[in-house]
Amino acid sequence: MPQTLHYRPVLIDSLISNERINSYQSVFHPANDVELMGVYLWNAHVCGALYPLIGMAEITLRNAIDQALTADLGTFWWSGARLRHRSHTAGVVPPHAVQAVHDNFIKATRKYIAEVRSRHRVRGHITPSHAGVLAKTEFSTWEFLLDAEFMGRGLIWPKHLSAVFRGPWPAHQASVVLAHARDLVATLRDFRNRLFHYEPAWKRYGVQTEADALQHLQEKVSKVETLLALIHPENLRLLQVNGLLRDAYRACTADEIRRFQHLAQTHRVGSLDVLAGLVARGTAENRALTAELHQEPPQRFLILPP
Repeated sequence: MPQTLHYRPVLIDSLISNERINSYQSVFHPANDVELMGVYLWNAHVCGALYPLIGMAEITLRNAIDQALTADLGTFWWSGARLRHRSHTAGVVPPHAVQAVHDNFIKATRKYIAEVRSRHRVRGHITPSHAGVLAKTEFSTWEFLLDAEFMGRGLIWPKHLSAVFRGPWPAHQASVVLAHARDLVATLRDFRNRLFHYEPAWKRYGVQTEADALQHLQEKVSKVETLLALIHPENLRLLQVNGLLRDAYRACTADEIRRFQHLAQTHRVGSLDVLAGLVARGTAENRALTAELHQEPPQRFLILPP
């Protein structure tokens, strides 16, 4: 039972720290340490539910851009002078986005070489592989590559925009679509960094209540959904068919907070009809329902939407 755990001074004071958990207290107002730890664990649950969506967005965006540019510019399209930009002037330092793309690929190449040396104990010269370097790029690479500096006559945008973003466009103008995609990627990259650095996923400026936190998270899921659909509708179908998008939206609800705080209603199951009714309800409402068999000793279990 959760009441038997040593929340203080062991779990909260020593292992997690009050500094890390204080923000949960001020926003979610738990009544006791069981509820406080519950909302802390709920945040970890949210991060786990959002991880595959963010990963899918990053991987499919990277590969969509790479396939389009490789077909036009060849492998290692980022090297040399093949990746041109709008304001190029000989002897002039390139704009930040252009320099950032260049620096990111240098960093990715070094990471690839270092990993090959370490994993395979290779000495001497190592010839980078296109796929190997690509896999080591940071998410920011693709945000910078969507910059307007790369848009114009003879540049990668708008030439390859329809090959990279094959879903429904939010506008007819290529410049609007490019800016829209870049804004989505920038937003998700910042959010991804919070998730991957074990920060509260719900936290941002202006979040003061539980309702604020949930709205913020649901907005982020919606943005991932929008980006995935823009890249290719099959992205979204994959997540929908396998329930990952539904799971992410469900994780970002007050019902899930209550479940982790051990405040959710427990439904007693005494017959198959009752069980079938609960399954139907959970599916219709996209809710995880806590249930208990009507027997001694009682056995508790969770009913999740299929």
